[in-house]
Amino acid sequence: MPGPGKNKGKGKPKSKAGVHQGTKTEPKATPSIQCLTLDEDEIARCGQPATEGHPRPERCKVHHGQYRIMYKKYKDASHVVDEIKKGAELPTDEQIGRYADYHAALDKARWVRKYLEAIRVERAGRNLHQRRFFLKGKCFVFHDADDGHKFRLKLLQKEMVKAVDTLDKLQARAFKLYMPDSPLHDLNNTVQSTFDPDLPKRTTEEVVEIVQSPDRLRNLVSITGKKLLAPGPTSGTGDEDLIDISLRAAPRGSRTVSNFESFWSTFSPTPGEPARVTWKTRFFIYQQFSRRIILHQPHLFMKSLEKVSFKDFILGDDFSLEDLFNFHELFRSPLKFPLLWFKDAILDALAISRHGTAANVGRLENRFSLLGGWVFNRAHTGTMSNEGWWHLVTMLEPPADIENRFVRVCNNFDDLVSFLSFGALGLVPRPSFCKSRPTDLLDPRLSRGHLSLSGVVVADMVSNARPPHMRGPIPTPRKAKKRGCVVWAEVESRAYMFGAVRNEPDAFTDAFLGELRARPDLFQVVTRSETDPGQEVEISGAGPSEALPQMRGRSFEAPPSLSPPQGVGEWQLTRSAVDVLYGTGKEIQGYLTLLSRNEKGWFFSLKKFNVKYFVILDTVPYRDHSILASNVAWAALCAGGYGKGEYDPRKHAIASDKLFQKCANERLGWLPKEVKWEATKMEDNLR
Repeated sequence: MPGPGKNKGKGKPKSKAGVHQGTKTEPKATPSIQCLTLDEDEIARCGQPATEGHPRPERCKVHHGQYRIMYKKYKDASHVVDEIKKGAELPTDEQIGRYADYHAALDKARWVRKYLEAIRVERAGRNLHQRRFFLKGKCFVFHDADDGHKFRLKLLQKEMVKAVDTLDKLQARAFKLYMPDSPLHDLNNTVQSTFDPDLPKRTTEEVVEIVQSPDRLRNLVSITGKKLLAPGPTSGTGDEDLIDISLRAAPRGSRTVSNFESFWSTFSPTPGEPARVTWKTRFFIYQQFSRRIILHQPHLFMKSLEKVSFKDFILGDDFSLEDLFNFHELFRSPLKFPLLWFKDAILDALAISRHGTAANVGRLENRFSLLGGWVFNRAHTGTMSNEGWWHLVTMLEPPADIENRFVRVCNNFDDLVSFLSFGALGLVPRPSFCKSRPTDLLDPRLSRGHLSLSGVVVADMVSNARPPHMRGPIPTPRKAKKRGCVVWAEVESRAYMFGAVRNEPDAFTDAFLGELRARPDLFQVVTRSETDPGQEVEISGAGPSEALPQMRGRSFEAPPSLSPPQGVGEWQLTRSAVDVLYGTGKEIQGYLTLLSRNEKGWFFSLKKFNVKYFVILDTVPYRDHSILASNVAWAALCAGGYGKGEYDPRKHAIASDKLFQKCANERLGWLPKEVKWEATKMEDNLR
C-alpha cells in the first residue's frame, strides 16, 4: 500500500513501513496568521489572529475596521487637495500686498486654511498607514512605503510649508489693514530683524517638521510632565477614526495650555505666605506677556478677534498646531527676542494693577481690549521703575554674559544704570571678564559693582599676564649686526577698561573724569562722545606728542647675558589706546569699529541712546586689570563724595558701604515688608 508521500513531488522519499495509513486522508490544518498591524505604541505587533482581508486575511477585525476608515478618509482628503489645487493657486506675495480690505484677506485665509487642513488630514493618514499598517512579505516584517506613497508625502510636506507661509502672510496683511496706523508694524519688523547669532528664528519648514513629529511636539508641549499628545491605550472596536484621534492630540495639549493658571504655575512654585502679594503680580505679568505675544504675532492676533478669553482663543477651531508651537516657544523664551515684550508686559501689569483698570492709563488710542484684558499697542518709552527692574531680573534669573540683551530694553542711560545696579546688588550674575582675585579687596567684581552703583558702565576689562620667561627683554634667534651681540626683544602690554558714562552734562560725570585726569600717574584716558563729529576723541594722561600705548615693543642689540639687560632704543607702537576704540586690525578690532560694522552680541550693539565712551589704561605694564578696576572704583567713590584722598583699604571699605546702603535703599526700598533683604558691609571683613 502506497504511503502518504505518493502524491508528493519527484525526489521525495516514500514513507517507511509502519506508518499509519489513515494520515493521508486527514485534512491539513491551516496555519494561523497573526494580524499584520503594529499596536498603538508602534513597536509591538498585534497579537490577535488575522481574520479579515481579501484574498487572504491580513488583519484582525478591529484593525481591519480602523484601516478601512483611515484609508478612505485620507484618500477623500487627497481628492480635496487635488481639487483645490486644480481650481486655484495659492496667492503670491504681490497678490497678497494688493488686498485693500481685511475682510477679503481673511476670506482668502479661510480658503487657504481649508486647503491646509485637507493636507494635514492626508499627511496624518499616510503617516499612520506607513508607521502601523505596512507589515508585508512572507516573513511579515515591516516594509517601507512604496515610492508613490513616499513621493506623495514629500509633495504634501512642500505644499504644507507653502500653505502655512501663505496663511501667515494673509493674516499679517489683514492685521495691517485692520490696524493701519498701529506703530506695531514697524516695531515687529525691528524686533524680528535684530536676532543675535545665538537666537535663530525657526523657518516654516522647521516648524512644520516639529508639529508633524509626535515625539518632538509631545516633548515641547508636555509642560506639566504628562504626555499631553499621546492618545490613551484602548482595546478598540474597529470603528475608531485613527486620523481624527491623531489630529485631536493637539487640542488635548491646548486644553492644558488654555488653563492659564495651571499652565503658568509650572513656571513658578507655589509661594509661601510672605511672597503671595508679589506672586499675584507675577501671574498678572505672565498674562500680559501672553497678550503681548499675541499682539506682536499677526497670525495669532487675527485669530484672537472676537475671542473673550485666553481659553476661548486657544480652543478655537482656527488655532492650529503651528500656532500652539509658536506661542509655546515664545512664551518659554522670554530671555530671547521676546525680552522687549516681557519688559512691556511688566509695565502694563504694574500700571493697570495700580489703577484697577486700564481705563485711566495712557491715551485711549494706545490701548484696547484683548482676550478679556487690556493691552497697550505700543512699546513703553519711559524710564523703567525700580519695581519693574526687580520683577524683570528676579523672574527671568538671567545667566552670566547676556547683559547685552538687557541693554536692548533700556530706553535711556538711567535705565542702563538701574539694570547694572541690580546686578551689583547680587540679582544678576557678573560677566566673565570680572575674574576673581585671591583677596576680596582686589576682586574686580566688587570694583565693577561700585562703578555700576555710581553710574559708570563697565563693558569690558582686559589684561595680559606676563609670561614667566619674559621678566624683561628676551634674546631672539635673529642675527645681530654687531659682533659679540645678540638681538634682544622687549614687549609691554597694559591693562585697560572699556565702558561709558552719561553723554549729557552731569555733575558726577565731570567729577569722575576729573578724578581720572588728575592722576596721570595711574590712568591714561581716552573719551569719545557719540554726538561729536567723525572719530573725534579727547586724550589725557600723556604728553602732546606721546602716543598712548596699550601694547608696544622694541628690539636692540646687546651682549649675551644670563640676566636681561636694560632695554634701550625707540619703542614701536603696536596698539594705542585710540586703537582700542577704532583699531581695524585683522586679529583685534576696536570696540567702535565693531559697532560701525553692526557686529551683534557685544555690550552696546543694541543700545538706543547716546553715551560717552571711555578707555582707561593702566600706566604700569602687565599689572592685572583688578588693580586698575580698584583704582578707577576709588576715583568714582571720591567723585560721588563717599571717599577722599589717597586710596586706603579701610577708607575704601567705609566709602563702599555708604554707597551700597544708599543704593540698596533706593532700589529695594519699595518692597513690601514681608520681603526681607539686608546689605552686607565690607568694613566688617577688615576687623
